[in-house]
Amino acid sequence: MWSKSLAEIVAENYSFGAVLHQFGIDFFKYPYKTLEAMCIARHISPTVVLKELELKTSQSQQSKDFERLSKYPVDMVIDYLRQAHRVFMRRRLPYMLDLVVHTNLPTTDTYYDEIVNDLKIAFPIFAEDFVHHILEEEAEIFNYIMRLDDVVYHQMPLSKIYFDMEKYSIRKFATTHTTDDDDMEGIREMTNNYEIKENTPFMLKVLYTELRQFEHELSEHALIENQILIPKALKLEAKVKKIFQERAKYN
Repeated sequence: MWSKSLAEIVAENYSFGAVLHQFGIDFFKYPYKTLEAMCIARHISPTVVLKELELKTSQSQQSKDFERLSKYPVDMVIDYLRQAHRVFMRRRLPYMLDLVVHTNLPTTDTYYDEIVNDLKIAFPIFAEDFVHHILEEEAEIFNYIMRLDDVVYHQMPLSKIYFDMEKYSIRKFATTHTTDDDDMEGIREMTNNYEIKENTPFMLKVLYTELRQFEHELSEHALIENQILIPKALKLEAKVKKIFQERAKYN
């Protein structure tokens, strides 16, 4: 692999493009450069790159983490989810945006030309909306859950949470979150469910592979939120409500 061109490496496994991108090596800009040449130019250890390429072929880390997270307290679950959000925003979305921007097809096939043109309009909008959703979720719901946790386990005064409980509801959030889970429906329909055929252009094969993998990661992420975070948050909210009710008896 060391002496192969970037295009050859990515052709062997379309997901390798994402690994190279995180090291600042873009196969679509330097397709004929070897991995050796690019690592030398970027002053990167080839051993580190090769190790990351090997890890990419292993099972999704989120799948391995699900059982472990179910046993963790809510603050550690939120830390995990925040870290996943950082990966989505700083690695996954920028890479897919770069793929979309640099997909210029040397073909007169109007079918794929139309898909690419539509993606160049739709995907940046999707990415912006997705980031806004993440930041809003962290600023409001995650922070609310952490304050519930502080009341129950860290003796935070009830007065600090009173107005939040008037404003937020974990049950309402759970209902809305479940309904809005399919963030990529429009992109999936636009690409005919990321369909890869023999005549699909190489850049689209890579892009579709990334989109499908990203959707899988989002599904696992939503599963952690829906089946681990929300049940834990509901229990915290119920405990805080009970504390309020008990305090009210003495007032």
